[in-house]
Amino acid sequence: MTQITATKLKDLNILQLYEHYGALERSLPLLTPESQDLAKAELEACATLRSEKVDRIHYALASHEDALERIKKESDFIADAKRHHESQIRSLKGLLSWLRRSLPLDCNKITGRNYQFTLVKKKEMSVEITSDPNLWDPKEQQQFCIEQEVTTTKRTVVRSISGEVLSDRTEPKTKTEILPNLDAIRNAYQTGQHLPQGVKVAQDYSVRTKRIFSTRMEMDASEYAGELLPEVGASD
Repeated sequence: MTQITATKLKDLNILQLYEHYGALERSLPLLTPESQDLAKAELEACATLRSEKVDRIHYALASHEDALERIKKESDFIADAKRHHESQIRSLKGLLSWLRRSLPLDCNKITGRNYQFTLVKKKEMSVEITSDPNLWDPKEQQQFCIEQEVTTTKRTVVRSISGEVLSDRTEPKTKTEILPNLDAIRNAYQTGQHLPQGVKVAQDYSVRTKRIFSTRMEMDASEYAGELLPEVGASD
């Protein structure tokens, strides 16, 4: 294509194409009819390239939006997997705690073939609450709840540039909240009292895992080797 300028349109980015188009368009009244024809052809070519690059903005936006959506979904998958594994860990530790109750009082070890778990009783029992203390019966609230009052004070001082205090005001804000009294709940559980619905108390244990390397394992390895390997000197 014959151009009126020596500019290589395909080498211009979108900003440069807009600038080139505007400059060329403003110059039209100053050109001869023959030069105007060349300028208009160049304007058309410039507009075509400019439109293609505008479309690329959409393609790039769509690509990044799709990638962001996939990342968000992946984050949800990871969060779900995290919750699943945390739940499984709690369940398995709960199983170990249940097995601990079947052991003699002076024993705190659960031994398997290759691993041994040592359970150490935690000082405080855990309290799990799945109900809203605000919805408990008034008598239950009286026995098993505490009221927490938090007051925060906001002080706003406005000064002129020279440092003169124009205004100084203090705004206290108080928030009251009903919270479960964990100590009262633990004490009630230990004395066999009835607890509010949705409240569970359990003795938790710290679990330590130990790998067992025993003579029995060495013997088993020897037996497996004997089953898999031919005896020395055996005929084919």
